[in-house]
Amino acid sequence: MLQASSFKLQAKSYTTPVACSLQPAVRRSFTFIELLVVITLFSILSLAVYTTFSSGIRIWRRIQDTSILQRRVSLGLERISQDLRQALDFSKIGFSGKINEVSFPFLSAENEILRVSYFLEEKTLYRKQESFKDIIEEKENPKIKSMLSGIDDLKFSFAYQEEGKKEYIWKDTWDKEEGIPKIIKMELKAKDANFTKTVTIPTS
Repeated sequence: MLQASSFKLQAKSYTTPVACSLQPAVRRSFTFIELLVVITLFSILSLAVYTTFSSGIRIWRRIQDTSILQRRVSLGLERISQDLRQALDFSKIGFSGKINEVSFPFLSAENEILRVSYFLEEKTLYRKQESFKDIIEEKENPKIKSMLSGIDDLKFSFAYQEEGKKEYIWKDTWDKEEGIPKIIKMELKAKDANFTKTVTIPTS
């Protein structure tokens, strides 16, 4: 009797079903709010990178423009200086100057006497050249050349020395009857940049 009941218990234990966990793991996906947060953060980061890059490009272009302007102005002022150093003491033309214009006799490479003028008009610096022959014959045949554009302001100053004194006296205008000034100062302004050049006249 004991053996039979034992067998039944064992048989029953073998026929009891075993529960197995075969359900797949649940994968968590992004919610709509999380997606919006990611997109917002990415947009802010992209905007910051673009702003930094754009500012760098603008600064680089400004530096390049300033460098080009400085070279152009330096070359222009040097050209004026060279002409002024070759100014003649020739009373029939005479040396005259205003605050934004200067005119003087000049001897060309072909040994021709000219009247050379520099003046500012509509933010452009011009060089005008007239032959002495045309001046005598009252012919209007000047050669006008644009030297520099984008000039905001141009100012000439003229200095001379009184006899027996070392100090220079500066004037904003110069008349033909006064001869040739000792020193001429040019002050030029373009795109918020200031340029100054001083020229000593050898023939004065």
